[in-house]
Amino acid sequence: MGLPAGLILALILQILSGSTSGTIASGCDSCHNEANCLKTRERGDSFTSQAYSCVCKDGFVGDGLTCLDAKLCSNSSCCSQGYQWSPDMGCVDTDECSLSESPCTPRQVCQNTPGSFACLEPSTQNVLFHSRCSDCPRGMDCIDGHGSRCADPCDQYTKLNDEWRSTNNTEINRPHCDRNMRWRGWYRMYLGRESAQLPERCLGSHRCGTDAPMWMTKAHPTESNEIVNRKVCAAFEDDCYSYDTDIQVKLCPGNFYVYKLVRPSTCYLAYCAEVKGPAPEVVTTTPELITEPLTHAPRPDLTPETFSSTEAPNQPSQLMCGRETLQVGLDVDSLTSSGLNPLSGNLATLNCSRFTVRDNVVWYEVETRAGVCGNILKTNSTHAIYSNSLFIYPKSNSSFVHPLSVPFTCVFPLDTNSSLDVAVRPFLELKGAITGSGSGAKAFMSLFHDSSFSEKYPAGLVTLPVGSPLYVGVSVEETDPSFAVVLEDCYATHLSNPHNPEQYPLIHSKCPADRRQVSVVESGASLRARFSSLFFLLQHEYRDLYLHCSLSLCDRRTSSCVPPCTHRNYRSVSNSEHLETITVGPILWEKATE
Repeated sequence: MGLPAGLILALILQILSGSTSGTIASGCDSCHNEANCLKTRERGDSFTSQAYSCVCKDGFVGDGLTCLDAKLCSNSSCCSQGYQWSPDMGCVDTDECSLSESPCTPRQVCQNTPGSFACLEPSTQNVLFHSRCSDCPRGMDCIDGHGSRCADPCDQYTKLNDEWRSTNNTEINRPHCDRNMRWRGWYRMYLGRESAQLPERCLGSHRCGTDAPMWMTKAHPTESNEIVNRKVCAAFEDDCYSYDTDIQVKLCPGNFYVYKLVRPSTCYLAYCAEVKGPAPEVVTTTPELITEPLTHAPRPDLTPETFSSTEAPNQPSQLMCGRETLQVGLDVDSLTSSGLNPLSGNLATLNCSRFTVRDNVVWYEVETRAGVCGNILKTNSTHAIYSNSLFIYPKSNSSFVHPLSVPFTCVFPLDTNSSLDVAVRPFLELKGAITGSGSGAKAFMSLFHDSSFSEKYPAGLVTLPVGSPLYVGVSVEETDPSFAVVLEDCYATHLSNPHNPEQYPLIHSKCPADRRQVSVVESGASLRARFSSLFFLLQHEYRDLYLHCSLSLCDRRTSSCVPPCTHRNYRSVSNSEHLETITVGPILWEKATE
């Protein structure tokens, strides 16, 4: 029996469980000769059925049903007319309608088709043609082609698909600059095959493939029949607003957004992109909504000495605790009838007064970060607690008035499995405060091509020589830089269950289990962690393997989070707590053909 020629990694890039990637097929006979057929068992209460997927072998690209030689076809010689070569996907359709010069006559509408295009006569009912179409109906825009015409940007847009724009991209070798782009018309963002959108939060500098990432200062629209204006800002160093400009946005049927992007006036600035779920109904990022029945005392009392002519609002206050923003909602009519100006509020910092009005509720929001607008962050062994106060002023123009104070607190678990029944004592005075809870942080694990940790393997099959190092990267979806992610324990198992008792340790108690086999590159320094490990057969068995890592978030303000692995028996006692275990796998050993 010969030695195994390599190992095949089917990457499952999600927490706890996963699924294989590739084109789903009815059986292995459907796969191309240069594709691997991966058999997986569908998971339920028991394994009852098998699924098949086709994935092109190393050196070939395609959907698994058709695989083309990456080297031989790199000059597009393998592609039919109307298709062009993609190093990642093979032959893909050429969108003739997105070219700078339209293939149709000025009055016709170009519609892309697989391998070709069609020139359609315009409908007089919904498209108006003018030499200067300044009177477009609501939800339509003047689209400039061979002559200007009113059209729906949801139907007339250009795909903007640049992986380097991802908010998860922190590797900046050569910064990109959107000033060098020829922006024209409307764009829909993609990251790979997934629809993407502009982020609604400041990300800090040196991300998204550029030095100054551009983000949108207000939430996306929720009405699909209108075009709205939004301001985008660029973040550089410690300034989230170092540059700003205005763009237009529209929500389209199917819950995706299109943008009328403009050219920045300087370098190096670029628009960021991230993958989100369906368009939200409320301006928030998957928060938990807390109203009066859950908060006991959502509003402070007003004394006659403070406001002799007003009464305290009787409408319950609302609090949304999101990983990106904290939002306090107050009823407009209730505040107004009490003699208060609902739009006069500010947080603990006087110039922090970002708000939106929706359904007669004014929502004040602040970024979920320590120190922003006076935010106070405290941590204990299990939770992070953000506190602040909102101040609302009376309608009178008195030279000196006492505002209504609405303190609030949001509690986030550092341990995603823990409950919230702990005693906390925030720094701010919180008598009568609104209290809410938010979800725990999400973690992701990926495999990379080499020690630069710059290029991820896509979901699918990866072939490596036996004994080669695996480069593993972990990141946590957390916006507050006060925290760092720490690798607690990483190990391999023959089953996907991370609680399987038969474990093969790679990292134990934050340090390499065997320094000859494992190297921790980064842990406890930022919101990402990285390590490399040599992989061989375990117990001489050709069985599926899974990698698991348990993580913790550590508050860098209170202690050093980098494990001092100078001794093999290092043990830590810190203020960090475990997150859910994340898994990558299965790892399949492939024997050499005899």
